[in-house]
Amino acid sequence: MVKKQEMQMYNGKSGSVLVLVLLVVLVSFIIGTGLMSLGTQSRIATINQVQDMMARSAADSGLERAVQEINNAVIEKTWSTSVEPCVNNAALPYTDATYSIQTQYDPADGYSIVSVGTDRNRTRTVNAKLRLKGLFENAIQCRNGVTLKSGVVIDTIDSTISLDPADCTDKTVVGTNSIVADQVILNGGVVINGDVVVGFGGDTGTVIKDLGATYDRSYSLTTPVEFPPVSAPSLFGPDTQISAKKAEKTIGPGGDYPAMGRFSGISLGTGGTLRVIGDCTIYITGDVDMGNGTEIILDETKNAKLTVYLDGDWLADNDAGVNNVAKKPSNFKLFGTGSAGQEIDFKAKGDFYGVVYAPNADMTLFAKGDVYGSFVTNNFEAKSSSKFLYDVSLKTISVTDEGARFVVSRWCEQ
Repeated sequence: MVKKQEMQMYNGKSGSVLVLVLLVVLVSFIIGTGLMSLGTQSRIATINQVQDMMARSAADSGLERAVQEINNAVIEKTWSTSVEPCVNNAALPYTDATYSIQTQYDPADGYSIVSVGTDRNRTRTVNAKLRLKGLFENAIQCRNGVTLKSGVVIDTIDSTISLDPADCTDKTVVGTNSIVADQVILNGGVVINGDVVVGFGGDTGTVIKDLGATYDRSYSLTTPVEFPPVSAPSLFGPDTQISAKKAEKTIGPGGDYPAMGRFSGISLGTGGTLRVIGDCTIYITGDVDMGNGTEIILDETKNAKLTVYLDGDWLADNDAGVNNVAKKPSNFKLFGTGSAGQEIDFKAKGDFYGVVYAPNADMTLFAKGDVYGSFVTNNFEAKSSSKFLYDVSLKTISVTDEGARFVVSRWCEQ
């Protein structure tokens, strides 16, 4: 009887254990299935995220390709309104992603680009607007140092309207690409009708040494300023020196020197004058040396313009300068094509009108009058307490202008 009862108790325990084992197996199965499902979902989410990233990268690559193709045509002087890069399902190298580009050009609205990136079942679309950008976007833009003497006033004009700052509501910018301490020195009494900007990621309190200047805002750039390379055009000789001493020489159609050519230098001795007649473009492989009291005159009656590409230095003694009679800054352009360490020493008898693009050069300016235009250099120092008036019309350019290129002005992703 006892054995029978023990057997029944054993069978009852065995059944309970079996039920418990089955319950544990069921729970483990449910948990395992859940974990597998969670793992699968995580892997799918990761795959989708990676594919999203690759699709976005493909769309960005398509946009970069379109901009580069357009700018290549600008650089090669083959650009026309028909340059509208389009491509379908181009492969992004070393990936399974592809991109397609559609580009439209409107004379009034500029370029519109749609770039679609695809990676398997993921798609990203980038829409962008392009604008034409020139070399002279700011009043003063340097790679490194900017030093302004006490009393310098920087403002804006629009030469297509007048030379009066009161007729221009635009603000100006003085900037450096540097993030090094004390690269922008603003002495007491300096007044800037606009902003002061420092290099990408720079601390304005460190980069700007403010000794009592007045300006609107200071901030660091969101991206570094680009300094497109500029090369001298392919001009033939005569490879001689342009020279004048105690006399006047002319350059231009029918003048003592041709309107276009490559010269070894310019040497103006004491009292010498070089008069520009007509539209002249010259490449100077050596130095420009302007002696005491010398002058380069852009003759307004002859519709004079002077563009200089300079490998060497520009040196000027007292009372030497460029007299742009028409008072239009774009009529005198100096492009520094020399290597690092190039020196540009400008002096002006009176008001100066012109632009300088020499991102490798250190420039010193001493003007007895006001300065109208724009300067882009490595380092810049203003040694006179004059007004510096940035001409906002310099932003209006064509694709044939030196250094012109298309850049993204507006951008959005879908």
